[in-house]
Amino acid sequence: MTSHRRLVAATALTITVYGMEATLLGTILPELSKTLTPSQSGNLAGVQSVGLILASLVTGPVLDRLGRKIGVLAGLFIVATALGLLSKASTYSQLLIVLALLGWGGGVLSTSTNTMASDLGGTNQTGLMNLLNCFFGLGGLLTPALGAIFEIRLLCGLIVVLAIVSMALHLSNQIPRPAPVSHEGARTIRTMLFSPLFLLLCLFLFLYVAAELGVWNWFASYLTGRGVARSDALHILSFGFATGIILGRMAVSQVHQRFSPASVIVVASVFMLLTTSIMLWVPGTLSAGVAVFFAGLAMAPVYPTTLALVSETVPVGTATAIGITVTCGWVGVAFSSNLIGRLAGTDPAQLGHALLVIPALSALMIVVSLVVRVLQGKTKKHLMLDRLSNMR
Repeated sequence: MTSHRRLVAATALTITVYGMEATLLGTILPELSKTLTPSQSGNLAGVQSVGLILASLVTGPVLDRLGRKIGVLAGLFIVATALGLLSKASTYSQLLIVLALLGWGGGVLSTSTNTMASDLGGTNQTGLMNLLNCFFGLGGLLTPALGAIFEIRLLCGLIVVLAIVSMALHLSNQIPRPAPVSHEGARTIRTMLFSPLFLLLCLFLFLYVAAELGVWNWFASYLTGRGVARSDALHILSFGFATGIILGRMAVSQVHQRFSPASVIVVASVFMLLTTSIMLWVPGTLSAGVAVFFAGLAMAPVYPTTLALVSETVPVGTATAIGITVTCGWVGVAFSSNLIGRLAGTDPAQLGHALLVIPALSALMIVVSLVVRVLQGKTKKHLMLDRLSNMR
C-alpha cells in the first residue's frame, strides 16, 4: 500500500472514531433522560459544543505551524480519555465536565481530519472529502446501532479501542509538515478570512451543523417521546439517518465533477427543508425511518462540500480557515441544542414543536447558499480576468 493510501486509510478510521463520539450523546440521551430534564439534556449538548468551539478555533493555527499529525494524535488521546471518564460518570455535574472534554477532543479531531482530507484530495478535494466523510456517517450508524445492544460502558470501551488503533496507524505514517507561511502569505490569509465569500461560508456551516446535530442529538428522544421503544428509535437513527448520509456522500464523491460545489449546497439545502419538515409529522415507526433516511441523503454532501469550498477560497493557511469555519458550525450546535432544549422545557411531548427549528434553519440555508453561489461565480470570473491580464 502506498504512503498516500495508508494516510487515506488511517484518516478514514479516525473520521469513523470522530463520527462515533460526535453522535454518542444522541445515542445515550434517551437513557440519560430517565434522570435528566430536556433542559439539562440541552445543557449537556451545550457544554459539548463549547468544547468543540474552543478546540476548533485554537487547532487551525497550530496545524498550520506544527502539522496535521500532532492534531490528529492529540484529538484521539483526548477523546479516549473523555470516553473512559464518561463510562464512570454518575452525576449531572460529572456529565457536564466529561461532555465538555469530549467536545474539546472532537473539535481537535474535526479540524485535523478535515484539513488532512483537504491535503490528501489535491485536485479532487470535493470528491475525496465527501468519500472520507462517509466514514463519519459510518460512525454515526455504528454508535446508535451498538448502543441499542450494549450498555454505555461497553460502547465507550469499543470507541476507545478504535481510537488507540487509529493512533497507532498515524504514528506509523510519515506526514510532512506544512511550509512556513511568509509575512506576505500571512497578510494574504487575513485578507481572505475577511472576504464576504468566506464569511458567508462560515454562516452557512453554522446553520447546517446546527440542523444536522439537532437530528443526531434529539431525534431518538423525540421518537421515544412518541412511544417508540428506545432500541427502535436508535435503529431508526442509525439505519435511517446515518445510512442516508453514507449513501449520499458516496454518490457525490463519484459525480461531483458534473456539478459545481456551490450548486450542490443550494440543491441540498432545498431538499433539507422538504425532508426535515416531513420527518416531523409522518406517523409510524417505518415512515419515520424512511423520512429521516431522505433527510440524511439531503444533508450528506453539505459539510464536506462546504469545507472543500473553504479550501478553494483560502488556499493558503487552509487549516486556520477550516478551523474557523468548523468553529462556526459548533457555535450553531450550541445555539440549536440550547434553543431546542428550552423550547421543549420539561415536557418531552413538546420536542416535536421544538424540532421545527431544524426546517427553519434549512430555509435560511437556502438563502445563504444562493448568495454563496453568486459570489463564487463573481470570484472565479475575477480570477480568470486577472490571469488573462497577467498573460498579456
